[in-house]
Amino acid sequence: MPLPYGALDYYQVHYIVQTGDDVNTQKFLARCEPITKGHFSEKRVVAVKWTGASAFADKLQQDERLTELLKQVLLHEREVRVDPLDGHVRIYGRWNHDENLKANPVMVEIADIIAGHIKAAL
Repeated sequence: MPLPYGALDYYQVHYIVQTGDDVNTQKFLARCEPITKGHFSEKRVVAVKWTGASAFADKLQQDERLTELLKQVLLHEREVRVDPLDGHVRIYGRWNHDENLKANPVMVEIADIIAGHIKAAL
């Protein structure tokens, strides 16, 4: 029986960093999660934790500017992921409803900083 719905009203913005086919992109696997305090309207992000490929995750964890920007968006984004694929690396956050169809300039800056770390490691 076919599903009763078509295209979903959700989207996910992906930032793509081209690396080339001869690069081992697996060393760029990382995931950032917020460390929060408080509940409901008092909830705030006090720190971030990067997990994944240890050297790359450590490099991202040490970037203070990146951490400050992540504290601003992680309540909304919930997490930021960096996924290696063949020939490129994706940087993305959570799925958003189409009512919120706009690019977050802080998330764009975060992706740019992460992309800079990826390009520096190449």
